[in-house]
Amino acid sequence: MSAGPSYAEARAAVAARLSPGSLAHCERVAETAADLAGRFGADAEEARLAGLLHDWGRDESAEALLAAAERHGLEVHDVDRAVPYLLHAEVSAAELREAFPALPKAVVDAVACHTFGRVGMTALDEIVYVADTIEPERDFPGVEDLRGMARGCDLEELFVATYARSVSGVIERRRPIHPGTAAVWNWIVTEARP
Repeated sequence: MSAGPSYAEARAAVAARLSPGSLAHCERVAETAADLAGRFGADAEEARLAGLLHDWGRDESAEALLAAAERHGLEVHDVDRAVPYLLHAEVSAAELREAFPALPKAVVDAVACHTFGRVGMTALDEIVYVADTIEPERDFPGVEDLRGMARGCDLEELFVATYARSVSGVIERRRPIHPGTAAVWNWIVTEARP
């Protein structure tokens, strides 16, 4: 891993900006991501750091997220305007680039795509996405199945199952599907993944 903030430095910065509940979630995602990275042959320290930092902008207001997206020149869709929270991943990544210029690009990229993914996700991206979904305090129908899969299948199969569950959840709750989600799902099915 290239030079960047230590885990302790990053944790102190996260603790200064997030609520205790959000910090605790980030710590659980960090540990889950490090564990998954160890199982799947990825860099555990990068996974741990990305997991810790993934929700850097989580507690921002809707107005602040929209303003930050504009300030950083991020693409904002109608779905983002309706649910600005969807911007927190990309806003977090943009703000982390400023806060920690030496942060490895792989870590920033994993933060940027942890909400609805991106076409061409790396193993680290997929690990952080999955870790955010299955961290120990998550409770939704099917989460235990995903946790079980994490112990016995390959990363591609686990990611596809996790992503499919996320898409199903959006549909079940009758929420709009983000264009990024549709693009990632189409990438998954056209790449003939498990």
